[in-house]
Amino acid sequence: MKENYYPLFKRLIEAYAEGDFKETVDQMLKEEFEDDQQGREVLAALCGIDINTLNPDAFTYEIADAITKNQVYTKIVQKVHHCGEDCECIEGQSKCQSVCPFSAIMKDPDSGDKWIDPELCMNCGRCVTVCDKGNYMDLKQFLPLYELLKTGEKVIAIVAPAIAGQFGEQVSLDQLREAFIKIGFTDMMEVAVAADVLSLKEALEFSEHVKTKDDLLITSCCCPIWVAMLRKVYQDLVKYVSPSVSPMVAMGRIIKKLNPDAKVVFIGPCIAKKSEAKEPDIADAVDYVLTFQEVEVIFDAFKIDVHTLEGVPTIDYASRGGRLYAHTGGVSQAVYEIVEEIFPKKKELFKAIQIDGAANCKQFLNKFEQSNNDITFVEGMGCIGGCVGGPKAIVNKEIGKEAVDKVAYESAIKIPVHSEVLVRLFEQLDIHSVEDLKAKSSLFERSFE
Repeated sequence: MKENYYPLFKRLIEAYAEGDFKETVDQMLKEEFEDDQQGREVLAALCGIDINTLNPDAFTYEIADAITKNQVYTKIVQKVHHCGEDCECIEGQSKCQSVCPFSAIMKDPDSGDKWIDPELCMNCGRCVTVCDKGNYMDLKQFLPLYELLKTGEKVIAIVAPAIAGQFGEQVSLDQLREAFIKIGFTDMMEVAVAADVLSLKEALEFSEHVKTKDDLLITSCCCPIWVAMLRKVYQDLVKYVSPSVSPMVAMGRIIKKLNPDAKVVFIGPCIAKKSEAKEPDIADAVDYVLTFQEVEVIFDAFKIDVHTLEGVPTIDYASRGGRLYAHTGGVSQAVYEIVEEIFPKKKELFKAIQIDGAANCKQFLNKFEQSNNDITFVEGMGCIGGCVGGPKAIVNKEIGKEAVDKVAYESAIKIPVHSEVLVRLFEQLDIHSVEDLKAKSSLFERSFE
């Protein structure tokens, strides 16, 4: 479901680009909202700014000043106005409460209004997508980013593997690269190449840690909701979790290692990635996060028709496995193919299970006991279907999966260990062997303790 506030988001982008931002904000406050406070909260969220720091009497000036100074708010998901008693309920809970995997939405018994408990909220954004009334919003980061793009600094867009098919069945990665460059980005790169690195890393970890059918490796790749569940609720399983960062973070770190002055912007279908990018131990990697739906609005605001572009080509550097990370089962397949290739004696021990959807993940983890089954590799995704089912995808997950598979199986590189591109990348990172990757893995790791 497209967000109720996207027309306002588009109008703000156009006004900022055309130089009549303050006048447009004043006009929107008068015409679009019955409640001034709600209007300021909505517009602040669309501009990526913290309303709590703004003086209501000087709102227009201060919000423009905050954008210029890149004062991006750190709270990603927020409630922007009162919930009435007319909210649709499911088994005694409002829709937003029923979809929250962390039970973070509380209800005032007297007023019937709801509020988000910041200690419980993991910023998955399910409340944003399910609320028909627009009571919840996720912070939009484009206007502070656009201020940076106008300066001509090196800014790299990194796109999630799930981008295949999102902007049209026939739209290529080369056309999308040209579209991002037209907005002001220096280049666009696939996160799938970092997924290849992590597939290799987790294959090495599988070989090292799984000696018998009673051993276990839980992947930490891709999904911040899956990781949040493990860290917040199922701490007893953390000892089995690979210490890998997500492909988004790995890609950001690779780019900044090779280009220290670069800024990195992740483009994907996920709201929770906005929160992940701000986690203190990995905040060095990605500077901004945009969703596919936001990018669709941005292209429209700048009158960019991706279908008509010739495209800016680059080398095909991501493997089939890295691109398959976009849907459920992709991580397992990618890691298994490497295990099969370089650790053939271990392939019989690779017994994988995939769980998708936050509720299904919780149900599985509640019942999981490693000693009572033969599972040795666990892949979890917070969204049904994996990333292609993300809350800010443009097309439905079936179409997304089909498009991802098409792009993945057309990859020139089938398995990362056969990639000359990956070998050259490792050399640039001063990694010259499998032993080197183990010894210098801190670039791709974090602590879950």
